[in-house]
Amino acid sequence: MNILALSGFINGFLILFFCIFVYFKNRQKLENKIVSLACFGLVIWGFFYGFWQITKTEAESLIFLRILMSGPLISAVAFCYFSLLTLNLLERFKIFLKISYLISFLVFISIFTPFFINKETTIVYYFSYWPIATIGINIEFIWCIFLMVFSLILLTKKSNQFSGYKKAQIEYWILAGILWLVGVGSNVPPWYGIYFPPYGNFLIFLSPLVLTYAIIRYRFMDIRFITGRTFVYLLSIISVFGLVFFLIFLNNKLQVPVSINIFAPIATAIGILFFQPVFQFFEKLASKYFYYTFYSYQTVLTDLGKKLTQVLDLDRLSSLIVNTLTNTMKLDRTVILLRLQGNGDYRIQKNIGFREENGISLVRDNFLTAWLEKNQAPLVYEELSLIIKDAFKKEEKESLEKIRENMKKIEAALCLPLFIENKISGMIVLGNKISGDPYSQQDISLLNTLANQSSIALQNAKLYDQVHDLSENLQEKIDAQTKELKSAYEELKVLDKAKSEFISLASHQLRTPLTAIKGYISMILEGSYGKLPGSASKPLNNVLGSTERLVRIVNDLLNISKIELGKMELNKAPAKVEELITACYEEMEHTAEIKGLKIIWNKPKSHLPEIEIDKLKISQVISNLIDNAIKYTQKGQVEIKAEKTDSVIRISIKDTGEGLTEEELKMVFEGFTRGAAGIAYWIEGAGLGLYIAKKYIDLHHGKIWVESEGKGKGSAFYTELPIN
Repeated sequence: MNILALSGFINGFLILFFCIFVYFKNRQKLENKIVSLACFGLVIWGFFYGFWQITKTEAESLIFLRILMSGPLISAVAFCYFSLLTLNLLERFKIFLKISYLISFLVFISIFTPFFINKETTIVYYFSYWPIATIGINIEFIWCIFLMVFSLILLTKKSNQFSGYKKAQIEYWILAGILWLVGVGSNVPPWYGIYFPPYGNFLIFLSPLVLTYAIIRYRFMDIRFITGRTFVYLLSIISVFGLVFFLIFLNNKLQVPVSINIFAPIATAIGILFFQPVFQFFEKLASKYFYYTFYSYQTVLTDLGKKLTQVLDLDRLSSLIVNTLTNTMKLDRTVILLRLQGNGDYRIQKNIGFREENGISLVRDNFLTAWLEKNQAPLVYEELSLIIKDAFKKEEKESLEKIRENMKKIEAALCLPLFIENKISGMIVLGNKISGDPYSQQDISLLNTLANQSSIALQNAKLYDQVHDLSENLQEKIDAQTKELKSAYEELKVLDKAKSEFISLASHQLRTPLTAIKGYISMILEGSYGKLPGSASKPLNNVLGSTERLVRIVNDLLNISKIELGKMELNKAPAKVEELITACYEEMEHTAEIKGLKIIWNKPKSHLPEIEIDKLKISQVISNLIDNAIKYTQKGQVEIKAEKTDSVIRISIKDTGEGLTEEELKMVFEGFTRGAAGIAYWIEGAGLGLYIAKKYIDLHHGKIWVESEGKGKGSAFYTELPIN
């Protein structure tokens, strides 16, 4: 199989793929059907071109030749119709189209007649039988070229009437038409003995490729960038090959040339080394004619990324970003919106071109913010119609439609979100390019990179502003706060001392009359003032009990005031802890039995060491803990245990009572604090017992704490006293 046949089959398979892909991309759309038909014409050309090249007989060769010549005719008619459809000129050129259909039909019929070609007009040329130019072939060739050139002229003239992605599509269709002319036109039959090499056939598949890309994409690569890059690579490769062959040529001119087997690899290596400098030279040259705008602002945006890390002032940074974008990409308006912490509202940081109310109108509700956070991508105005079409929910469609109307009203072309950890910290809203060009794929890629750098830079600038403001006022604020705290502290010390002295004084004053009341009631109950009526005994006993409780509260208050005033003294003496626990246990045993509770005192198997403690105060602590366990346990038992652990004696008192919540566990040792169970089951307490117990243990340099798994699961109070 020769190389021309191979090119035909490759074209056929590739273009068939494009044809099927475009058709099934949207079978309901007329544009897709017409492009598929144009591709199908080139599929016929490709496959039968291959068969034509590999046939061995003239008869078969001419059959394949007639069939393949119908392909360009179908493709040219479809391309012409497609161009008129794109430019909205079908109605205006209605008569022209009808005449074109008639001429094309007659030409198509003539292909299979002797009028088109006969055996006497063929020659063997380029591996197959080629027809010498006859009137039929001339008419078909000229008609196809006319349709294509007519379409290209219309597309070129009318392209300035469009803008955005529509203009970009037309530019791609023009490129596809030129590729068609180069590819098919290079296969001209020999004209009056003049032969044209058919190597343009290798470019034919590019024409439907460009058509396919243009019809299925709504955001394009810059066509100047594509053609420019192609031009640069071709020139660079040709130049390098020329250098290699030139070196080989010079070597051959030497009197004693180096062996080609040695010199050829050396020349190739030199060519490879020169490729990059040559490429850079042609790239700079091509940038002036093909993609100067892209090349220049790519460089500027790269430089901007470096500058972003060097500016910490928020206003300067915002101006740098906005001015660079506006001037480099030639935009008519740009605004930076930063999101406020807390309520999530936006404020305008820097604005060029937008009216103030328009600049903020896009983000008055949260839909745009939510949509951008969900999709993590910029929102382009020209894509909104497609996004709305693909939306499933009615509410989403309506919200997107409102955004589309708003963007059109304020002439915003693109919303570029700024993200910090996938959350929007702000956005850059861009207007249209003054040139009317759409935002290309390269634009979006560059802007995304810039957005990533800008979001971090703007966040750093905001933090820097906060730190700068704090550092300027920090000492002043610290001095003011220190002065206020010092004044408050002194005042609290005075108040605290006054409170403790008041409690001490009040308690002393209360203790004397309470003692007298308690004594007189006891004498009355004993009959010292005569026999009591039977009905008076119970009330007087109640008064006596209440008086005793008041005495205990007064004693607790006196103890608290002494502790807080630093006047509490410990009368330490050697003592056996298990004896103190036994005494408290025997005192409380009767109370537990009356309530129906089981109280257990697990005495240690071996004697605990004596320790230096204030026996009266530690006994009060133990009694208080046992008394609390009995009070707040409705059924079950109270278990007392004492043991030596490391360098301490640990006393534990566990019950099966009401238990404590996490909140109560934190507050249980605070003064005047009682849990819910205490209020429910023992309303007469003042909430001072555990507070005093903790203070006594602290004075002994010990430790006291409580554990509970929760309500209804009991409690366990632990006390540790150091062994001296």
